[in-house]
Amino acid sequence: MKRTLAILAALAILAVSCGGGGTGSASPTAAATTAATAVATAAPTWTPTRPIELVVQAAAGGGSDIFARKIADILTKEKIVSQPVNVVNKAGGSGAVAYNYILQKKGDPHFLATVTLSYLSTPLQEKPGYVYTDFSNLVTLASDDFVAVVKAESPYQSLNDLVAAAKARPKEIKVGGTQVGSSDSIIPALIEAATGAQFNYITFKSGAEVNTAILGGTVDWAAANPGEAKALIDGKKMRAIATFSPEPLRGYESVKTAKSQGIDVVWEQFRGIIAPSGISTAERAYWTKAIGDMTKSAEWSKYLEENTLRPLLKTGPDVDKYLDAQNARLKTVLTKLGLVK
Repeated sequence: MKRTLAILAALAILAVSCGGGGTGSASPTAAATTAATAVATAAPTWTPTRPIELVVQAAAGGGSDIFARKIADILTKEKIVSQPVNVVNKAGGSGAVAYNYILQKKGDPHFLATVTLSYLSTPLQEKPGYVYTDFSNLVTLASDDFVAVVKAESPYQSLNDLVAAAKARPKEIKVGGTQVGSSDSIIPALIEAATGAQFNYITFKSGAEVNTAILGGTVDWAAANPGEAKALIDGKKMRAIATFSPEPLRGYESVKTAKSQGIDVVWEQFRGIIAPSGISTAERAYWTKAIGDMTKSAEWSKYLEENTLRPLLKTGPDVDKYLDAQNARLKTVLTKLGLVK
């Protein structure tokens, strides 16, 4: 093929140099363009040549792990990717272990990784050896929204009720969550900034412990993942009094957003896919298209619905713009929390 293309190019150049300028002769520019087009058209696009490693920054069984395994399953089952996609868990350091691993794979498009809020928050709070601009940010795919939940017997019927109580009795209204710097601690901080209320934030080891604390009356409320809270809400053990999504949340249509209650707090936790830095334009285009095709499948739509995730498909320059905005906002919030100096 290469030899044939070389001959075609040579013939085109020869035609330019020998043409007499008559009505049947091509101009020098046209002939050169024809030769260049022939070569460019014949150039093959990139495809993977060996198995793909999809790295998860968290342990098996969690939301990020389920997210990665669903992506790998659809890419292979739908024959979108011809090579196997192997999911590898590299938990530790709030994402630092996984992303430092990917950092060492510069220029190799056979490695991918899942990303969520810790992709931005860990570099802001610590010095893990990387920042988000050190990678090829391929796509964002979905976002976790959050809901304010109270126990079923709680006197608080709305987010405004909680805010009024927290303003009347500063630091007495208890909100439960995991580590400071997580979304469930950021949301109360945003409410405080928007309203002047002051909550007492109490940390627990897991979302399950937070739910137990709500049901037992140890804390008054929490900003919970909607998928994790749904069973307790459906079982009439907890109530949702607000969502922090930009629009009414699927599965929580009867619950007013915080913004519609006059409290301008919207927060989402994105989920996306990255590759090492230094991959080529063709390699990036391949993964952007492959993952985009995956999102068109019925299986992906089912996954989003079952996990109460909102579609958030962004590719190309839009991914970088989105991450820039999220990083700036997160830095502001974490600074307020005293986690970034």
